[in-house]
Formats: sequence, structure tokens, C-alpha cells
Amino acid sequence: MSGTNSLTQEASKNANDGGVSIETSAVETNTHRANDQWRHALISFGLLWLVALVLYWETAASIVAIWIRSETYAHGFLIVPISIYLVWQRRKQLRQMVPVPNLMVLPVLAVFLLLWLAAWVAEVQLIQQLVFVSLIPILVVLLFGNAVARAMMFPLGYLIFAVPFGEFLVAPLQDQTAWFAVQALILSGIPVYWEGLYLTIPGGHFVVAEGCSGIRYLIASIALSSIYAYMTYRSYWKRTGFILLGIIVPIVANGIRAYGIVMIAYLSDMRIATGVDHILYGWVFFGIVMLLLFWFGSFWREEPMDDSSVLKKPQADTVVPSSNHYRLIIASAFAVIFLASGTYASSLLSASSAITGQEVRFELPKSSGVWTGPVASDDTWQPSYTGADKTVYRQYQHQAETVYFYVAYYGNQDNGKELVGSLNRVYDQEQWRRVQDNSVAVTMPSGKRVSVAETDIRSADKRRIVWHWYNINGAVTANRVMAKMLESWERLRNHKVDAMLVVVARDYTIDPQEARDDLTDFLENVGADIVVVNENAGTAEINMVAPDQQ
Repeated sequence: MSGTNSLTQEASKNANDGGVSIETSAVETNTHRANDQWRHALISFGLLWLVALVLYWETAASIVAIWIRSETYAHGFLIVPISIYLVWQRRKQLRQMVPVPNLMVLPVLAVFLLLWLAAWVAEVQLIQQLVFVSLIPILVVLLFGNAVARAMMFPLGYLIFAVPFGEFLVAPLQDQTAWFAVQALILSGIPVYWEGLYLTIPGGHFVVAEGCSGIRYLIASIALSSIYAYMTYRSYWKRTGFILLGIIVPIVANGIRAYGIVMIAYLSDMRIATGVDHILYGWVFFGIVMLLLFWFGSFWREEPMDDSSVLKKPQADTVVPSSNHYRLIIASAFAVIFLASGTYASSLLSASSAITGQEVRFELPKSSGVWTGPVASDDTWQPSYTGADKTVYRQYQHQAETVYFYVAYYGNQDNGKELVGSLNRVYDQEQWRRVQDNSVAVTMPSGKRVSVAETDIRSADKRRIVWHWYNINGAVTANRVMAKMLESWERLRNHKVDAMLVVVARDYTIDPQEARDDLTDFLENVGADIVVVNENAGTAEINMVAPDQQ
């Protein structure tokens, strides 16, 4: 009996040892496959991103160029390193996952590249840049799968701050800052005269310039608040709430900053806070505000989750499918094809629409009613629209009243030579300041009621009402977005886009309605029909007419 028991125990021991050995072998096999999958996916991602950089280098270069030239977006140099560091922090959790390529993302990649092509056709640089940066999370989902992408969701989303956007907020932020400062001055008992962006108090004049809009503070605050919320809180509602505070607080703080500058200048008889020192004061004030915001947020701090508490050891029954390797090859191959197709299509469109040596001249509206002209203008004002192929600046007279008529023609647009661009203005910022923007309905000689964009501007000695609109192959709009859409459609349809900026302007002394009345009378009697003659062809090819109803 004892011998039998010994043999049974020995056999049982050998069986158990064999089971452990088999299980260990299976775990090692899965671990090896997982490591191989990570290595292959990382190599594929690196190669695909290199391909994207080469094919879309103009878009990438445009992002870096803005980082370099604009202090507002200089933080862009830090975004990618920060995102990489945040991913590195989660490396323990990521190593427990297995990359599973998601081929369902290929249609998404194709749609985004079509969006890039449409933005390239319309020359909307911001959309091109957004798509380019979005390629990173799309490629991550494609090559690594949904689970890995979810684990890196915030670092991937944080890359949005690498895109230099927010210029469209400058004007409304200027208006909000001026309103806040005026209301605070009134509550403080300081008499103030408010006209658009201009504030006048006893002893001095102030203007809320673009640099005082607070856009730098706002963008910096959102970027800082986002990463603080990510590293401080675990619950989504706390993160969202703190980011909302990061949006609201700098807007309010910038209004307080503007009010503080005016008050300091007023109390010091305009000796302090009227030069460079108010900029330094602004940044110091912003730093204090952000410190207070972070201090306030620390009261709801949550301890970060320890990755080790959720990590699991690889199990023998967790099989890493060998098919992942083939899925990775298919995903990478189609990604290369899609990436190359986008730039190839743009090169075809560029070749078909390229025009060189085009000579054009304008035939402007003739005298009509009480208005005489057009004659050459000796006025120094001109819209700041760069890269136009042809510009004409004339004026019309009615007794002592003058209407200025400006046309900028774009026949072959490119980066830096765009009719609708964020840096284009209907005034030179060195000599003129914007008071306010508006939209005005006017009547043309045809009797059609139309809408034009109005800008009230002033210089050291003049005040001027400026009306403008865009003309794209005869289709006209005063809306910037609609103008871009028309350009995109016409380039796809005709390959050739003849685009114009048409501007009429009139000075006023006190009441801007004086200028509006004269401009209305001018358009009703003279109109704004413009004929562009292609000198090479020798015929009038384009009839640029007045704005259509919006």
C-alpha cells in the first residue's frame, strides 16, 4: 500500500509540474506575441507619420511658422512633448494591452483627407492644420485599436492645442473687454465716454487694441486648465467644470485687468500704466489669477489612480491572435494609399488651375446722378489685403462729399495670397483702429435689397465708415465663410477662380449715419458693377456685379 501511495503521489506531482510548465509556456508565448505586436505597431506608426510629414509638409510648416512668429501660439512647441510625456506616464497600463488594428477607421481617414483636400481647394489653412494634427489620433486607433486609443484619449486630445486657432475670437473679446471696463468705471464713479473700442476719461484716451483682447490669456488658460484637470481629477464632471472655469475666469479677469489699467492711469494722472508697463502688469496679473484658480481647484483634488491596482498578469487563456500581424499590414498599406491620394489630387488641381502672366484691367462704374467720377484718389487709406494680382483705388465726388472706391482682384490665389484670410483687414492697423463692426442692408440700382459688411474705423484725425463684400466668379457675398465655400466650389467646378474684394467708404465728422446715407445714395445711383478685362484674351470675360441677397 505504501508503495502504491508513493507511486500515485509521484505521478500526481509530475502531472502538476507538467501543467505548470504548459501554462507558463502559454503565457510566455502570448507575452512574446504581444511584444511583437507592439513593436510592429510602433514601427508602422513611426513610418506612417513620417510619410504624412513628407506628403503634407506645407501644412506642418505652416503650423510651426505661426508658432515662431506669434507669441499667442508660441506654446505650440510644448504641446507635443507634453502629450508624449502623458503617454509615457501610462506605459505600465499600456503594456498590459495588446494592439489590435481597427480597419473600420480607414473610411474615417479617407473622409478626413477629403476634408483636407476641400480646405486646400478653398485655401482654409486652419482646417488643413486641424486635419493634419487629427491624423495622429486616427492613426493610433487604426494601428493600435480602440482600447489603446481610449487609454491615451487625453494625451491625443491635448494635441488640439498645437493648432493655432482662435483669431476669430479677437473682435468679440475686444468688445467684451471694452464693455466690462466701461461698466466697472461707471460703478466706480468715473465719468467715461464710450465709443466702440474707445474709452475717454478725464485726463486721457484709451483703446482696446487687439493685443488687449485677452486672446493670449484665454488660450493659455484653457491649455493649462485642461492639463491641470486631467492630472488632478478622475471624475469627468470635475474635469469639465474646471476647464469651464479656465474659460470663464480669464475672460472676466481680462476685463478686470483693462479696468485696473484705466484706474491706475486715472489715479496717477496718466503717469503709470500707459506704456509697456501695462503689458507687464497684464502678465503678472494673469499669473496671479491662474495661481488662484489652481489653488481653488486643489480643494476638490482627487488622488490619481494607481495603474498597478488595475494591471493584470497575462493569462494562458488570453490568446494574442496571429491575424493581428496581417491586419496591421493591410491598415498600413491602405493608410499610405489614402495619404498619397490626398496630395496627388491637390497636385492635379494645382496644375489644372495654374495661371501665369495674366494681365487684367478694370472698368469701374461711370458717373450717375449727382456723383461724378471715378478719379484717382490721393487719400492714404487702403485696405490691407496682401497678394492681390491687381488693385484699383478711385473716388467719386458729390459737392464736398467723397466716396472712396477700392477693388482688389485675385486671379491666382495661394498661401499668403488669399482674398479671405485671418490677417486681411479693410484698414491699415498702423494708422487706423476698428471702432465696431456691423451689417447693413442697402438697395442697388436693380432694386434688389442686399447686405454688406460695415466697419467703423478711425485714425488720429478721421472717422470713416467702410462697406465691403466679396465677388467670386460673379457670385457675391459679404460673409467670409460663404466666400470660402464659393471659392472651393468654383475651383472644383471651373478650376479657375476670379475673386474680388469690393469696398466703398465715406468719412464722417460726428454722426456715422451721414456716411451711411451717402454710401446708400451712391450705390442706388452709381452701383458697383465692375468689368474685369483679361488683356491677354482681349475680351471682357467676367462681369462683377453687386452683392446678391444673403
